[in-house]
Amino acid sequence: MPDFDNRVTAALISGAIGDAMGAPVEGWGPDAILERFSDWDFTRFIPPQGWDGVSHYWKGNGRITDDTLMIEALMHAYMAAGTHLDAYGYADHLLPRVVNERVWVPEYQQEMAIFERLWVPEKYPRWRLGFNNAEPRSAGIGNMVNCGAAMWIMPVGAVNGGDPEAAYQEAAAIALAHNESFAVEAAAVLAAAFAQGFACDSIDDVIAAALNLARDGTRTASSAAVAAAEPDASLPDFITSVRQAVAPFDQRTRHTSDDKPLAVDLSRPSDVGRPSRVMSIEEVPVALAALKYGQGDFLKTLRAGVCYGRDCDSIAGMACGLFGAMFGPQQLPESLIEALSEANRRDFVELAARFAHSVRSIHQADADRFSRRAICLG
Repeated sequence: MPDFDNRVTAALISGAIGDAMGAPVEGWGPDAILERFSDWDFTRFIPPQGWDGVSHYWKGNGRITDDTLMIEALMHAYMAAGTHLDAYGYADHLLPRVVNERVWVPEYQQEMAIFERLWVPEKYPRWRLGFNNAEPRSAGIGNMVNCGAAMWIMPVGAVNGGDPEAAYQEAAAIALAHNESFAVEAAAVLAAAFAQGFACDSIDDVIAAALNLARDGTRTASSAAVAAAEPDASLPDFITSVRQAVAPFDQRTRHTSDDKPLAVDLSRPSDVGRPSRVMSIEEVPVALAALKYGQGDFLKTLRAGVCYGRDCDSIAGMACGLFGAMFGPQQLPESLIEALSEANRRDFVELAARFAHSVRSIHQADADRFSRRAICLG
């Protein structure tokens, strides 16, 4: 089994691979992706598919998106804090880095603040905390409920490796500064899955850890998606079955594969993105389903996440990140690792090593704290 440092490295790199591979087809339906890339071997990054309306350098060719940029930012936040984080830690350590510090953003081919790259809902905490002076634990109230917190929650699982319950609670505490309702729940559930993944190589155990802690619509949707994922099914059948399982819990409409499914009609009232006890984001349930479908095969897991379409950079990033946490870097194609580093001008291995060192310091402080409790209890 890989050691912890290798697991952290692989979780970061494999998650970034999924993010970068899905980025150029984000928002596509699965029929369009399968028609265009049915013969793609996925040991090469998908190239740009046209202007995405954001950057003239376009998504593709291994360039990471805001998903991985935010994961890196959270890793740096933990290293700066040197301890566990919560909503106040988000306000004190994560948000300032996102807003003020300049990093290389590959889609723009320039150094800039991550904040400038974010989608509008991901900028919401800046206004709530910076201008409305919201109490951090309530700063996420009113945001559009989406996958924005879940997509960057991997480091919480690493900090709480081997303890899914603690990861669940810490992720929820952090995510409350960013969003509310089932967005917070999705982040907590995925963090729990990562915490289990950093301590084992059993897909069943990782999924069980997530489902055992999940609540409300996130639990129901995730259970349905995992049950619908048949490893022996063809890829189109996997996609169809999982989409049918998740759709009843997804507030977004236009589920047909030939539409632009992520569009929201702003011209009329809608409940899309509003709090609910029975609904769920689709990304986390589908990522768990893709992990099960892949059965320890990285390329199969990656293909399932990307070809599902819709928010497929986040889906593939989550599923592949979990894969890396469990199995380490040995199963990752060297061609993708090399292309990822070159495309993004980053030393992912060095960042992972520094973060893992910080995690060990946090774990030692935890051990000291629990030893004091043991003395108290006699």
